[in-house]
Order: sequence, then structure tokens, then C-alpha cells
Amino acid sequence: MTPIGVGIIGASPDGGWAAATHVPALAALPEYTLRAVTTSRAESAKRASAEWGVDGFDSPLPLIEHPGVDLVVVAVKVPDHYGLIVEALAAGKMVLSEWPLALNLAEAEDLAEKASAAGVYTAVGLQGRFAPAVATMRDLVSKGYLGRVVATNLVGSGMAWASGAPKSQAYAFDARNGVTAGRVSTGHALSTLTHVLGGITAVTSALAVGSDTIDLDDGSRIPVTSPDKIALALRLRSGAVGAVFYRGGLSRAGDLRWEINGTEGDLLLTSPTRNGNIPATELVLAGANGSATHVVPIAIPDPDAALGLTGPPGNVAKLYRAFANDRAHGTAETPSFDDAVELHRLLDGIERGHLP
Repeated sequence: MTPIGVGIIGASPDGGWAAATHVPALAALPEYTLRAVTTSRAESAKRASAEWGVDGFDSPLPLIEHPGVDLVVVAVKVPDHYGLIVEALAAGKMVLSEWPLALNLAEAEDLAEKASAAGVYTAVGLQGRFAPAVATMRDLVSKGYLGRVVATNLVGSGMAWASGAPKSQAYAFDARNGVTAGRVSTGHALSTLTHVLGGITAVTSALAVGSDTIDLDDGSRIPVTSPDKIALALRLRSGAVGAVFYRGGLSRAGDLRWEINGTEGDLLLTSPTRNGNIPATELVLAGANGSATHVVPIAIPDPDAALGLTGPPGNVAKLYRAFANDRAHGTAETPSFDDAVELHRLLDGIERGHLP
């Protein structure tokens, strides 16, 4: 099969998420060829072109119109997602957008409708489900390792929303920009949780802004409207209950702990690093069932180990591989714009205080 030609809007040779994950993931996959990138400046676009051997632009439109680009990857700030995705869909291109898909539910619904009308494949960067530890959890749950699941609790740190954050992240402290701990870190966590345990039928939530102002790394002080304390009580479709709590910054007590309890066993997912974002950190899995009294480490198989990628780049590579398989075989393993709408709808209810 001819490789899928990819163009990334927002891949800079100076670093960032796309350079650290998307670029190495694509380089490892024979199903894809990276053909173009855009950056915010002509100088960095020129360096990206030389470093990665692709066409480099400082404007998105030439990339979207590039004849060798089949899949447009949108990896820029959330307020810019909608307009770029609309242009890509109008050009008949497939689109992979980073999460959140859009600023709000209305924008997300409109993008899903436009994608459906265009008849193109879409994907959203909710790659937490592809982490080998998460895939192992899902497999164990489905095979009855826990018996009947009765409860779950997940506590994590969102990292970014804390004093001393880089000035480049100042936009995350303004809720109008759609990059809150509730929508990003909690959204990723809920996407992963429901992939393992099934859908959520009811939520009661409490959100808080920890401080009205915050100091950035350059000493400047800015106002804060983005909630950085998110507490959720859940009921799952299976009848199990759960609790999810995310906070901005980091915790000296640990930054990720996800426990699933069943009638016959328990599972525990943690991160050995100071990072509570499930799709963007290393993961360790432990469990026990039957007569065992303490959890022990569980081996985590990785069917894509030959790619030589672990952690976040490995998870992104698995997302791309699933997308290629969906396109080739008509399956639907990759989170799509329709799936993103469902998550936006859940988060919209959480921000209102309850669902339904």
C-alpha cells in the first residue's frame, strides 16, 4: 500500500509535543511518510525542512494544499484548531487533531458534521488507550481478572497549571482558550477510563480555581480563570461507581494513581515519573486476585516493541498505526471526531456540575 503522506501544522525543530512524538512516530512507521511541516516563522520552517527532509512552510495553507499531503495533523493551540480543520476538510484532506478537538462542544459538533459531509477519515489525539499498560488493563478486565468491577478511583496531577509555569503557557490559565486541567488532563483520563471500563452514565462535579493570580517563570503575574482542581463522582454503565480527582501542578505524594476494584481482584496503575497525564508518561501496572493479599507487578506486553519507541512517542505511533489499519480495513479503533464530540459533551456536563 502507498504510504500516507502527512503534513504537521505546528511541528517546530525547536522542540514541543509534535517534534517529540509525532515526528519520531511517523519515522518509525512504514505506513506513513512525513512530507511537510509548518512553523510560526520562516527561519524555523527552513530549519525544519533541512532537519527532517520535508517541505517547510511558515503558513498552513500551502501545507493543506500540498499534493503529497493526504493527512493534515493539527498540533497547535486549541483556539486555532477550528479554522485550520475547516480548511483541511474543505480541501478533502483527512485530519488528525490534537485533543481538545475544539474550544467548545458547539465547535466540535460542527467539525464532526463537516468531516462526515466531506467523507474523510478523522482522528483525535486521545492516545492514552494505546499505552501498553492501559491495553493490558483492558484485556485483564475483559477476561475477568477482577471478577465484576465494582469501583474505581483515579488521582492525577495536570502539571501545567502551577506557579512558575513558562510564559509560553500563559494562555492555559485563561479558561476562554479551552486548555484547562479539566479539559486536557481530566479529559485524557476520562477517555482512557471509559475505554477500559465502559461508558459513564452520571457525573457530579466540583471545579475550583486554586488562586486568582499566578506568577510565571519570568516573574510576571497574570489572572487565572482556568479551574485547576477537578473532583468527579461517577456512575458507570456497568453499575460500578468511581471517583476522579485532578489538580494542577505536581504532588509530593505522587502524580498518578489509578485503582480498579473488582469482586475477585484489584489493579493499580501508577507512573514512576513526575507526570500525571496518562498518555504522556511512563506507566507501571500491578495487580492481584483470588487469595493474594497484595498487588505485584504485572508484565506489560508491547506488540509494537520492534518500532523501538516507548512512552509518549510509542503511544502516538500506535494511534497512527490504528488509523492506518482503520483506513485499510474499514475498522474503527482510532478515536474519531465523533468520539471527540462525546468527550466534549461529557466535559460540558462536568463544567455545568452534573450529567445528565
